Amino acid sequence: MAAVQDIPAVLRAHGLSPSAPRTAIYEWLMGHPTHPTIDAIYRALRPKMRTLSRTTVYNVLHAFVAHGLAEKVRTEDLELRYDGNTQPHAHFKCTACGALLDVEGSLQGALPDLRLPERCSVESIGLTLWGLCPACAAKSRGEA
Repeated sequence: MAAVQDIPAVLRAHGLSPSAPRTAIYEWLMGHPTHPTIDAIYRALRPKMRTLSRTTVYNVLHAFVAHGLAEKVRTEDLELRYDGNTQPHAHFKCTACGALLDVEGSLQGALPDLRLPERCSVESIGLTLWGLCPACAAKSRGEA
């Protein structure tokens, strides 16, 4: 994560002015690698920023994606989440609690040799693994 004092510089380097909402949202996103929804970020920051709106959070995250500071992550139920980790990586989703976690390692060689239909072009690749996180696995074994 960028140090707190570096966030304005990071935003400027990506072509964005470091407004108070942008700075706060980027700091929170990078400090909480939980792949939050717009609503989760809004609920977390609203008590400190009384004038913050969901629309502002949406617009800021949209700008972050457009400027390469965040990525959209769509889950199987089409829930839209945001990820501050813009390096290629896979995700693990807990089927019990819904936690979405980054998977370390390279995606090279993880995909089969695919042949796209004619005139199709790939814009992005998402790889998600499903299972139980450690806490949910312990609960299912009666260890909680």
